[in-house]
Amino acid sequence: MEMSEKIKVQRKKKSLTLKALAEKVGCTDAYISQIETGKAMPSISILKKLAESLDIEVKDLLSDEKQQDKIFLTKNERTQIIYPGSHIKAELLVSKISNKMMEPLYKIVPVGCDSQGEHRHNGEEFGYILKGKLELRIGSQTAVLEAGDSFYFSSLLPHYYKNIGDVDVETIWVVAPPVL
Repeated sequence: MEMSEKIKVQRKKKSLTLKALAEKVGCTDAYISQIETGKAMPSISILKKLAESLDIEVKDLLSDEKQQDKIFLTKNERTQIIYPGSHIKAELLVSKISNKMMEPLYKIVPVGCDSQGEHRHNGEEFGYILKGKLELRIGSQTAVLEAGDSFYFSSLLPHYYKNIGDVDVETIWVVAPPVL
């Protein structure tokens, strides 16, 4: 069963309307409808809120019992992640995240977009800039990173990023353990 279908089934089991679930999650009922029909992929933060509101584990929403854990993944098989409220997009670089020790992403930060505030959580993060210019603030330190530069930090430190260049920033971004 696909994630979109699992969300819809679980919402109905809980006797929640689209509007009621949207209020719990903090988004619109139209967005929940898009998720349930497979037209939108929720961000990690929305996915967590959905799982919490539906009394289900994130890993259970993402796991596909029929799908085997693939060793190789083509670019057409990647799961797309859209962050609501921004134009930042990511693609999960592995087939399933539920049994992984890290969460590798191909992340695109459009010109002028940012992380929408500081974040902090357990774990560590690593990134490699493929293209563009990314301002990254970790705690009290700030750096401007360009193609070929990398970073590694404890996710317990408050962190913030912004594309300050004139082209989309493309990165390989790895979070360990997964925040999903």
